[in-house]
Amino acid sequence: MNRSHINRFRSCVQWCCFMAAALVTIFSVSSCKDDAEGMGTPEITGVRVCDPTKADSLFTKASTGQMIAVIGRNLADVHKVYINDQEVSFNPTLNTDHSIIVTIPSEEKGFKLTAFDSTLKDEIRIVTSHGTAVYAFKITAPSPSITALQGSYPREAGNVLKVHGLNLVDIEKVFFTNLTAEQLDTTVWETVGGTIVEAAKVETLVKEHALNSRTQVYETTSQLGVTIPQLPYDKGALVIQTAAGTTYIDFSVLPGRPVILDISSEMPVVGEKVVITGREFIQVESLTFGDITLGASELTVSENGDSITFIMPGAPSEGTDGLLTVKTPGGTGSTLFYNYNFILTTFDGDATDNGWDPKAPLEKANGDDPPYTGSDLFAHFYIENEGQQWWGTMIYFRKDWNGNKFPLPSYDLIPADTPTDQLYLAMEVFNNYSAYNNGKFTGYLRYFLQSDSEDPVAEFDDSGNANPADKVNQFDNFKWVDYNAATFENYFPILSDINGETPQDCWYRHVVPLTAFAKYRGKTYKDVYEEGINQFRIQSINQGPVRGDIDVCIDNVRIFYKK
Repeated sequence: MNRSHINRFRSCVQWCCFMAAALVTIFSVSSCKDDAEGMGTPEITGVRVCDPTKADSLFTKASTGQMIAVIGRNLADVHKVYINDQEVSFNPTLNTDHSIIVTIPSEEKGFKLTAFDSTLKDEIRIVTSHGTAVYAFKITAPSPSITALQGSYPREAGNVLKVHGLNLVDIEKVFFTNLTAEQLDTTVWETVGGTIVEAAKVETLVKEHALNSRTQVYETTSQLGVTIPQLPYDKGALVIQTAAGTTYIDFSVLPGRPVILDISSEMPVVGEKVVITGREFIQVESLTFGDITLGASELTVSENGDSITFIMPGAPSEGTDGLLTVKTPGGTGSTLFYNYNFILTTFDGDATDNGWDPKAPLEKANGDDPPYTGSDLFAHFYIENEGQQWWGTMIYFRKDWNGNKFPLPSYDLIPADTPTDQLYLAMEVFNNYSAYNNGKFTGYLRYFLQSDSEDPVAEFDDSGNANPADKVNQFDNFKWVDYNAATFENYFPILSDINGETPQDCWYRHVVPLTAFAKYRGKTYKDVYEEGINQFRIQSINQGPVRGDIDVCIDNVRIFYKK
């Protein structure tokens, strides 16, 4: 018990003792002889809690572990005190003719609640030398909460909802109101308002009472079956009132419109696993992107409706709307997906190889061999036992030999004032257990974004560059600590996704923030768009002495926008 708990306990005891002494003074003024001696028929008239702010209030229930003052008449010479038919200890020095101070034991100390033992009685019983006093009093379970509401849509009168939660016991009332959970959260109330309609039927399906190993407190895993009544409204809240308190959750006849919050890749390759996260993915009917539609049987939806997983079946046709749309009974939700306006190249004839050597070959998947894709061409960096070199295998592309820049998304897709820390150079990657990121291999990747006026040969970095810092167009995801000692640090995980992870043996989205390139720092998308991208290069470099294998496939090189 810490100091604050000790002080709080002392305050409660002192206040209860003060209250007991005060009660003696008050009652002694008007008591008869028997009452004054405390030997008349004992009687309990009320219960107060040891809280000075609630000194004038009487209570008919309390929680375990709470200190209470039982008040009444002729309560002297108490021999035993029972709560819920269980004998509890008390301090006889705090016993007066008109009160006794008792602490309700906790379940952890073996105290039983009537919610879990119907043979017990909700009462306080005080046995004195001259009689027994009984008072109806409820010891409550912990506060209730609702964690989930399950039921098919559309919801109609007579349907049964499965209500999941904690401590849904000692239920007093279950009803619906047209007020939403948000309205109840933001309104001060003693009684739930709105249009109230009681549930047609309530049945306890699960009531598993056990000690939580983490918190060391007893709790009840609960599930109720609630039958929907005839309701005059389509949405509101389901409310459950228990002896310990009130809890509620939003209810609607139809699910809310699905909301897409994120997607693992907005331009996956064929065969890649795609995960959509969001909310209200309830009874998903279909998922559509461009001219491709996947039915419910081709989707895996999480039980709580916050994610959808599917395997990319093929690329939509160019010229389609560039959106992914989830459809449910509650409506539709969309996000940008496979929008060709973001592409620099798919390696399928939409850009021109500069022809510099050594080149990473363009390949196509061969049956079930990695990278397990049915896509068209991808670039394959395959270097066995790569040793020290300063000019390695690359992909180096321009739009065409006519001097055209790569087309970039218009301002209706990426707002002109978007800061560059929300923009990325992105690509799909299949990393087949390359030696990167092992703390020993000195190989890395060099990224180069070039406009018309920039030298494609010169190498730039933050410490020494031929051009001013705002023109530096190169990024190396590798940093030497001591070149002569061959020590280094990976300050940007090689081939990392947006979370800094580097998956193996699967396709995923690899990103490099545009702010990694000095010329884009502190800029906006308008600056990127107006300058344009004339060429890009991704090159394998190993300036150190440690050798290693490289097996990396790259596809769908593009600009990515993360709001």
